[in-house]
Amino acid sequence: MTYLKMSLRNLLRRRWRTIFTVIAIGTAVSMMILLTSVSLGLNQSTVNDNTIDYWVLPADSTVTDPITGAGQTMLENVHSEIETLFLERNVQGASPVLNSVIYSRSNTDDEVNVVIARGVIPGTIDVIPASVSGLTQGDPYFYGGNRTKEAVINRQLADLSGLNIGDLLYINISVDALIDSEPFTIVNIFDKIEYSSYPLVVIHLSELQQLSGNLENDRADHIIIEGENAGELLERLYPEHLILSGSQYTTHKIMSDQRILATAFTASLVSFIMGVLFIGTTMIMSVSEREGEMAVMSAIGISRSSIVRTVLYESLFLSLAGGITGILFSFIGKMLLLSFVLKVFGFSVQSITDPVLMLGGLGIAVVSGIFTSLLAALLMKRPDISRVF
Repeated sequence: MTYLKMSLRNLLRRRWRTIFTVIAIGTAVSMMILLTSVSLGLNQSTVNDNTIDYWVLPADSTVTDPITGAGQTMLENVHSEIETLFLERNVQGASPVLNSVIYSRSNTDDEVNVVIARGVIPGTIDVIPASVSGLTQGDPYFYGGNRTKEAVINRQLADLSGLNIGDLLYINISVDALIDSEPFTIVNIFDKIEYSSYPLVVIHLSELQQLSGNLENDRADHIIIEGENAGELLERLYPEHLILSGSQYTTHKIMSDQRILATAFTASLVSFIMGVLFIGTTMIMSVSEREGEMAVMSAIGISRSSIVRTVLYESLFLSLAGGITGILFSFIGKMLLLSFVLKVFGFSVQSITDPVLMLGGLGIAVVSGIFTSLLAALLMKRPDISRVF
């Protein structure tokens, strides 16, 4: 405890240098968090993962599969799997999700647009877009009913095609197929920041399966589940699938997409180097200024390891303070960035700030502090009492 107090006192004694170092480390950490979160947002191809407890994905699934629609990485017989899930009391909600890149045009404009179509079972989980109002509950077409021909679109698609509630929207997987397509009726338009990066249309799962050729095997990209204690249950029900919690899914997205991984690695490396440089500079100056004090400590019997410990504590305090400051800066930076892009360019950018990223930023700051303190210990000269006089 004495060494902790001594380290804190040394940092506070040179408070302006300490504040500058903390801000510098915090800036580097916040940039790492912000760059990675924006990369995740730009590559976001599924529903808002912050509100989902668990994901069920094919074992060989990658983050780009929902967009590419690779058939070999799809789940099959998803309607029957959902029926099984709802027999379990730990499951509060669940829905398969199918994503597909399709073409669309409105009934008033012949211009063809490329959009993302998402198929869900409405009303089975309290997560947008499955919970968005307007769509008939359930999935009537799959169970022998007629197609509802209902569609919910986001504001981006509405503005792009000049659509309003009640208008008709033609969608299909190819431009040629649009000619003979039956129109869908727009039953709702929703505004959500997490669904503002691209034009999106939401329809019933089986109706998108029919359009994309996935109805025969009842295929979907993944299943989303509400139920905080459903992890062990899902592992028993789907031993051949990948079961991920919300934070695990964020890690999965980073590790399975080389672009996001490269961004995260580069930003982390830059943050580490900046942390080492600023903490190292501060510690070298501190040790140099306190050389006489350390010599006296050595002369009265305080061991070199104890002196080194004070340097270690100072580095850790700086790195922890810098990491926490970086997390706070990342929230401020996120708001400023989103506001700037929306005001200047007229569209919004999704940014996913996950606890995994915050812990990663804090971890990088701490590691840089430990590395710097060990380096300083190796380079530290043995205190010379003759220099005091």
